[in-house]
Amino acid sequence: MNIEEAKELLSYHSGTNDDIHNPKWEYGFLGSLRPFRGKLHEENFIEVMECLKVLKDEFSTPMIDKRMVSDIVGMVYLARVWASPEGMLGRNHLLTSEQTRKLLIWIDIIEESLMWLLDDSEEEAFWSYNEYLDGRIY
Repeated sequence: MNIEEAKELLSYHSGTNDDIHNPKWEYGFLGSLRPFRGKLHEENFIEVMECLKVLKDEFSTPMIDKRMVSDIVGMVYLARVWASPEGMLGRNHLLTSEQTRKLLIWIDIIEESLMWLLDDSEEEAFWSYNEYLDGRIY
């Protein structure tokens, strides 16, 4: 995957891509939560993180792509709000407690990666993700 493909994938996962007929829009990270169909898709989380790996150098440039950052922040913010007890998934009891816990872990890892990437700390940026993949965060 190249930089442009990674940015495009993030736009699908965040629901900001104009191509709303693409299945990736409907079944991506945010799309799979609204409407929620009873299942979280770990492959979406992994794809978002792999996009961040491809884009890691983009966060060190003097002019960071605003849309790229907006897509990431939007995913984190909306997923967290929707999963909260007052959010659409929480108040309607659409997520099990296990699903809520898993989604919040994914959100935290994405958010942490963004923070470290913006701080030019690549090693720290993917530490929690690697821990998750190794089964040490679950």
